[in-house]
Amino acid sequence: MRNRVAGIGTVMALCVGHFVGLAMAQTVPPELLAYPQTILRNGKFLTVDEEFSTAEAVAIRDGHFLAVGTEAEVMRLRGPETQVIDVGGKTVIPGFVGTDADNDLVFGNLYKETSYGGKVYGTQRQLTSRQLILDEVKRVVAEMPAGEMIYLRVPEEGLEGMRMTKADLDPISPDHPVAVNVTSFDMVVNTPMLEMVAELLPRGMEHPSIVKDERTGEPNGQLYGHAMGVAGWDLRPWPVIDEGVIDQQKEMFRVLNERGITSMVAHTQGYALSVVNLLHHRDELTMRLYVSHDLLRQNPNAEAHLRRLGNLIDFGLGDMVQIVGAGLAAMDGNADTGSALTLDAKLRSGGLAFPEQGQNTWIGYGPHTRMWGDPDIEMEYTEWNNLMVAIRYGWNSTGIHNVGDLSTKIWLDGIDEGLKQTDIVMAPEWRPFGLDHNLFWDPRIYEQMERLDLRKGLGKMWQRPEAAVELYGDRLHDVQPVPELIAKGFKVHIEGVNPWHEMERYITRQDSQGRTWGPDHAIDRPTALRMKTLWAARFIAEEEHLGSMEPGKRADLAVLARDFLTIPANEIEDMEVVATIVAGKVVYGEL
Repeated sequence: MRNRVAGIGTVMALCVGHFVGLAMAQTVPPELLAYPQTILRNGKFLTVDEEFSTAEAVAIRDGHFLAVGTEAEVMRLRGPETQVIDVGGKTVIPGFVGTDADNDLVFGNLYKETSYGGKVYGTQRQLTSRQLILDEVKRVVAEMPAGEMIYLRVPEEGLEGMRMTKADLDPISPDHPVAVNVTSFDMVVNTPMLEMVAELLPRGMEHPSIVKDERTGEPNGQLYGHAMGVAGWDLRPWPVIDEGVIDQQKEMFRVLNERGITSMVAHTQGYALSVVNLLHHRDELTMRLYVSHDLLRQNPNAEAHLRRLGNLIDFGLGDMVQIVGAGLAAMDGNADTGSALTLDAKLRSGGLAFPEQGQNTWIGYGPHTRMWGDPDIEMEYTEWNNLMVAIRYGWNSTGIHNVGDLSTKIWLDGIDEGLKQTDIVMAPEWRPFGLDHNLFWDPRIYEQMERLDLRKGLGKMWQRPEAAVELYGDRLHDVQPVPELIAKGFKVHIEGVNPWHEMERYITRQDSQGRTWGPDHAIDRPTALRMKTLWAARFIAEEEHLGSMEPGKRADLAVLARDFLTIPANEIEDMEVVATIVAGKVVYGEL
């Protein structure tokens, strides 16, 4: 193994010079000599460096790796107060970078939250029919004082909710503004809420994101896009940030730390960031957070907001929290319902009768015939405009939900178009553009991806493979061809916050029912680990700081109960983490 000790010759030379100086009776303040605070020894350290080498020990100083190498090399740096920890021969890996982690922040993804009365209740998964939804609205209305805003999130599987209108809600909620989220793309509101939304929208009730009844031409209470953004983001009251909320967030971080996750990438907004800010100032933050800020998401006043705010890329809290991009609304739905936008038509339309190529959610969700590019689509009133505004003011977009290859193509075309604007104030320079949830890949767009340095994450393997087979047939075997992508130079990452489960799926190519899809696209364990650490860090241009054990990088580690490289493949998802270390400090477990 090549020498992994940071400037070992330089360190020794400095030490020699120091002692020569002492011999000359020169007094040197002790603050100028900094030994490592911690040395971990007697381990199998999978460094995930370029060679995927294995080290015996690491030295940590000021939250960073000072040295990585043999035990003899590292122990030479030991100081009188250095804590030396014997890890007992256990396997140690770099801390995981968990992407697509918006659900692991309190109130992190507003569209998945039920909220009223100053409290958050999450998705109400039991409300799977129109009648159950209406009964719940009645119950909450009876408990809340007049004027209280009520937001319900019901499961997408409750298709009847998607077809509700204000005519369903008005009779049971005349004095409470009510919004019912069926997906992250569509919402049904009653008249009081609709009137409040219209007051804040350009063009008011005439804004295209307020759906009109086909017979009467009048608003029917269904919203998407910018109208939904006003209702869900601008009007929704914040719950109080109290100790209960703080404890909830700490527990969410603890669960991630338990899995070996030390950094997370998430699109989120002001409330969750305020909670994280408080934890940071209490010195209770156990997770690095890289934020794709949702300030532009479904925002009808995107340019006005950026003119007030400015460019905040790389602003944050030390090296624990950083803003790495702008979050914008998802462009398509999911693969199993047929709403993923694909370049090639599906074998059938899907359970909700989507068009054969899927649906662009910027123009509404659910079964309708409109397609992106139709002449009646007013693009300046969709998320396309917000992408243009983001680029105009130097913001990249990161962590955007794009399942299908056609949605990727539209996004790439948007970036190209945005960079050609003649009124650019400052072009995006510091962070890459990134898309997540990507299942479908097509060589027809590889050149454009490479030219624009678009970085993509691999979404979850099939949740409902039986439905996917009906939609795609044998094409399922070619979904997410990781070895092919790597051979073409795309350093893709596996997204998600259940790393052991996710890696096992890509190593075995098996779904939850044990069926194998595309066995030729299976990957080995070093590649899987690299995709959950170093290449996940690369997704947000943090590979110089995170994702591998190399001198100068941040000392984030996970100590494992078993050897990742030799454990049976079908037992990887059951891996236990003995301890998780962030910036050289144990945040979970013990050593």
